Parts: sequence; structure tokens; C-alpha cells
Amino acid sequence: MKTSLTRKVFCRRLLLFLCFMLLGSLIGLPNSVQASSAIVNPNQVYSYSIMQRDIEKLAAAYPELISYESLGQTKYGRELWAIKLGRGESTIFLNGSHHAREWMTTTLLMKMIDTYAAAYYNNAEISKNNIRDLLDKVTIWIVPMVNPDGVTLSQQGTAGLSSSLAKTLKQYNGNSTNFNRWKANMQGIDLNRQYPANWSNIKNSKGYPWYQNYKGKQPAQALEVQIMMNFTYKIDPELTIAYHSSGEILFWHYNTLSKNLARDKSIALDISKLTGYSLVQPEKNPSGGGYKDWFIQEFDRPGLTIEIGEYVGERSLALSTFKGIWAENVGVPLYSAQKSYALWLEKQKVQYLQQTMSLLGDTKLYSKINASSGVSDLEPQEVEITAQKGDWYQVNTHQGTGWIHPSPGMLINIENINATVNLQEDTLTYKYPDSFSPKVSIASPQTVQVTGKWDKWLLASFENGNWWIDGRKLELQEPMEEAAPEATK
Repeated sequence: MKTSLTRKVFCRRLLLFLCFMLLGSLIGLPNSVQASSAIVNPNQVYSYSIMQRDIEKLAAAYPELISYESLGQTKYGRELWAIKLGRGESTIFLNGSHHAREWMTTTLLMKMIDTYAAAYYNNAEISKNNIRDLLDKVTIWIVPMVNPDGVTLSQQGTAGLSSSLAKTLKQYNGNSTNFNRWKANMQGIDLNRQYPANWSNIKNSKGYPWYQNYKGKQPAQALEVQIMMNFTYKIDPELTIAYHSSGEILFWHYNTLSKNLARDKSIALDISKLTGYSLVQPEKNPSGGGYKDWFIQEFDRPGLTIEIGEYVGERSLALSTFKGIWAENVGVPLYSAQKSYALWLEKQKVQYLQQTMSLLGDTKLYSKINASSGVSDLEPQEVEITAQKGDWYQVNTHQGTGWIHPSPGMLINIENINATVNLQEDTLTYKYPDSFSPKVSIASPQTVQVTGKWDKWLLASFENGNWWIDGRKLELQEPMEEAAPEATK
């Protein structure tokens, strides 16, 4: 009898323990995504169609962090996809596969998106970078395949094309059927010789459409280049990296102004140390026409071209080289994002304010902006905002005056409302209105009082306190007025 009772107690405790562990796993992530599972497989010829599929999967897996848009179509109907990763105001821009045979740069960029997003959701570090903190400050924009027509031709040849187009492309390829060496777009134009940066003096240009090195009839003739230029103006990045192959070298200079030399060379040297790639010495009369050349000339900001992989000549890199290339480059965008943020923040002007806001989560109080360590820990409270610079706020608090850098949703103005909402299913509750804020509990289906609102979020009253819920799929209802008492007869 005693043994049976002991077994029942053990089973009951085990069941409670398993339920607790399940609850913990459910509220550990902002949704049901398995953030540890890799989506991008680099051990394959990474095609345009595979890239499109993976973009959709990544956006579905990490909906609060990744979005994407088409910037336009090539002459042959393929989209130039831009992927947004991060939540910060500062931006950097990465791109790959300007050249068709260099499609492993697309694989590299897609693997970066996958890896960084998983680390963000798991609140993990990569190369000593706190990914969540970094991507809350910086947004990384990526166009992983600038030349989808050319990449498809390089990988698949002329299969599926009309006989006349196939014949023309074969002529552009020196009558060779080996398109693995193809570098241009499908009009025989080298996209990285198309940008308006000393275009008329580009060296060693072919005089007619060819598998490589033809600069076209005029700068920005190619749709792909027009799209890239327009998009760069739109997102206004602090720093850009154009990935190419091959050679394990790093270009960082293009008629760079003397006032920027120390800044740009310092960044290039740091990336050289990260990758082991050699810096290319500046030329007195550089050829120009490349994306990096145009960006430095047009924006007066750091722009780099990174050539991955050992030099292999006129062909694509072998799949077996990816592992080493990944190890060399995984930290490069993260370092670049830190530099981008510092450059952006330096340009921001201080705005003097006088307003009260609600600080809803624990944060650090700093003596100055971007200080390496905090003065004290701040608990949730009402704070007086006296100044703002970029995404930093100067505050008066119970602990004194200083600067804070709150996470998204942590410092807000709450709109007071009086309503109810009917929860039809189990609902996560949060400490403050952000999908990545600490989860409090799972609320069972019920009708709750709503006292506050911010953006898509609702502040609701539960038995264990007032917590935030995602209100995107919920319908607010005005509380029913109490019936007036009947008059005394």
C-alpha cells in the first residue's frame, strides 16, 4: 500500500514537472518557431528558386524580425529581393552576386540571415556580439542576389530558353557551352562596371556584350543597377559591403577623401583581421564603375568589396570551400553593424524635451551616451524625459539623472482606455509591449478589463497583475453602462 502511494506521488510530481517545463518552453519564444533549426542549407548549388523559397521560410519563422520586398524585376522577369533583418534606426546594406558565377556570396548572405535571426530569438551571442542588443539598434538590409538572371544562366546553362536567345548567349560566351564562367547579366552586361563612378574611363572593358567585363553603352543602363541605386538612396545606409569572389582580398578605397581615410582604413583593417583577407592598396587612378566605388563617391561613407575564397579564376567556388568562408565572414556584418551604429549615432542631434513617459522594464542608467557600463539599475517607473539623441534618452529618475537605451516597447506613452476584450484562446502575457519582452504567463480564455493601449498592444488586468497582450487579433468592447436605479415611488 505504501509503495503504491509513493508511486502515485512520484507520478503526480513528475506530471507537474513536465507541465511546468512545457509552460516554460511555450513562453520562452515569441511564437512557436523552432529557432534552433537551420533553414538555409549551404551544401548545395544555391539557385534563385531555392533562395526565394528560403526567404519565405525565414520570414514565416521569424515574423517579428525578418521581412522582405521585391525591388523590381529584371528584363527576364526575376525579382530582386531585399530582406530586412533587425529593428534599429541605423542601417547597413549587404549585397551579393553582382556577378553570376559568384553565387556563393548569395549562400553566405542567406546563411547569415538564418544564423543571426535564430540567435536573436534565442537571445544568444555570436562572435562576442549580443545579437538581440545589436539588432535592436541596427537594421541590416540584404539583397542576396543582384543578378538572378546571370546566376541562373551560370548554374543551369541555356536550358528552357528559346533557341534564338540560347544562340545569342552562346555567342556572348565565345561559342562555349560552359556557362559556369559566366559573369554578366543575361544581356551580356557586367553589372559591377555599370555604376556612375568614372564610368567613361573604366579599364579593360569589352566593346560589345560578353560573358564578362562589358560595361554597357552608358552607366546605369541595366535595370538591376538602377534598382540597386534607387534602393540605396531609399534606405540611406551608413556602411555597405558588396560580396564577390574570389581572391581573399578586400577593397575599401575609391578616391576617398583625406578626411575619411583614417576612418575607412581602420574599418578595413579590422575586417582584414577578422577574415584574414589582404587589403588592396589604393590606386592613383582607379578604374571605377563598381557598386562600392559609386557608394563611396556618392555618400562619402565607408564602402567595401570583399572577395571570398581562394582565387579560382573564371569559375564558381567549390561547395567544399563554404565552411572555411563561413568561419572567416560570420562576424563581419556584426562588426560592421556596430561601426554603422556608432557613425549614425554620432550624426544625431540632441533634441531637448520635457515629457513624462512610462519605463516598463528594468534597464541601465548611464552617465553618458554609449558608456561601457551603467551607473545604476533602473526598475519600472514613470520618468521625466529631458533630452533625446538617436535612440538614447536623458531621464530624471528616483536614482538620479542619466541616459538610458531602452529595448523596443520598454519606454512608451500609454493611452488610457476603458474597455474589455474577450480572450477566446490561451494568450501569452508580457511584461511590456514587445514580443521579445519577458513573458509572464499564459492566460486562459476569459474576458478581461483593458486599461491601456500602445500601438497594437493592450494593457489588461489579470488575477496576477496588469500585463500586456498582443491585440492584433482582438476586438475591444466598450464596457456596458450600469442601469440607473429606479426612482422611489
